[in-house]
Amino acid sequence: MKHTSDCIAIVQTKAVATPILKEKSIDFMGTSSGASFQQQQQQMPPPRQQSRTPGLQTSLSLASSEACGSADLRGPISHPDNVRESPSESASSRETWPTEQTRVEVVAEHSRHKKEMEREKETEEESERPEQTVVHRVANSDRILLRDVAGKGLDVITERMREQPEEFLEDLKAELRVILEGTGGLQHREEFALLQKLVQGRSDLTPESMSRAHRVQLEVFVAIKTGIQAFLHPDISVTQTVLIEIFSHKRCRNIACQSQLPADDCSCEICSTKSGFCSLCMCVICSKFDFEVNTCRWVGCDTCSHWTHTDCAIRAGQISMGTSLKGGTGSSEMLFRCRACKRTSELLGWVKDVFQHCAPDWDREALMKEFDCVRRIFHGSEDSRGRKLFWKSEELLENLKTGAADEAAVCEVMQRFFQGLVSPNKWQFFLLFKFF
Repeated sequence: MKHTSDCIAIVQTKAVATPILKEKSIDFMGTSSGASFQQQQQQMPPPRQQSRTPGLQTSLSLASSEACGSADLRGPISHPDNVRESPSESASSRETWPTEQTRVEVVAEHSRHKKEMEREKETEEESERPEQTVVHRVANSDRILLRDVAGKGLDVITERMREQPEEFLEDLKAELRVILEGTGGLQHREEFALLQKLVQGRSDLTPESMSRAHRVQLEVFVAIKTGIQAFLHPDISVTQTVLIEIFSHKRCRNIACQSQLPADDCSCEICSTKSGFCSLCMCVICSKFDFEVNTCRWVGCDTCSHWTHTDCAIRAGQISMGTSLKGGTGSSEMLFRCRACKRTSELLGWVKDVFQHCAPDWDREALMKEFDCVRRIFHGSEDSRGRKLFWKSEELLENLKTGAADEAAVCEVMQRFFQGLVSPNKWQFFLLFKFF
């Protein structure tokens, strides 16, 4: 019996000791990184290392409260900002570690939360799709084409444009800008030619009818007729009245000029017969304009003040040797013959005045262009002064190309050259500057 009692006592002692050892073992695991902890971590990550999803944290907190039933552990749940971890309160302690049933609930809650987020995302995407689809349908079914504007009835397109969203009209203008740029090669050139043919062949585009048109309609008409894309630029604003006048050739199409035509009430043959021609800014020969000023690349007539591109004058034979009547000497020199008034203007004194007034403001590139222009003007000169100017231009142009001389040195050499070449009392000219 004694032996039996001893055995029972030993068994009771082990039974009492076992929970203590187990608690110590778990407490030790909470502060270690041993193999047993790694195995548990692979099965279920500790709650505080989970992603901080509101639903997931709530499930774990409730599970912990139910598992321990302790009022002390419920305190941090009510005040999450005051949580202070200790070995007994850590994620791997026995009191806060979820049971198998809680794990299943956590996984299920996490899965439900993930599905809800996916459904919300799909709902947001679907809510956006109908709006995009509607815009696409409107763009395809009622979109106005450039050919419609160029060829269809004025009032019909006006009404359709008033119903169009602003962004559609801007897209229409942008499309025409791309065509006018000509980056599409032959296709763009053919499309522009077709649009111009449609516009120029219409008889209904009168100032009266166009006064009722949509502004974008007028901008497209003027851009097609003139080939100038500036009228389509969003930063350039021209009144509808001016647009109609430009279309009707009553005002200069150069936005920087916009003079009433004919300019200065000129009654010469060119201004009277060339529709839309402006003698203040356009070339008499090609009727084009640019923004080059104070340069030898434009030559002005001493008599009528009309302007001509130097290159156009050379190609058309308007620059050649002739007898000058200035000074009463009747000497032969290079002359410019104006196509507008049929009068001649000498060129050597004109080049001299341009260099004296403008050369100090030219950079290296501009100087090279000017010397090249002077060289071509006097290439066919037969008089001694013209030949000297031709040779000096070639010499200084080469010095600039090779870097043998800088801009200031070249300008100084040119000034001394003109002083020795032209007597100040003999040549009396005034410089006409091309202006806008």
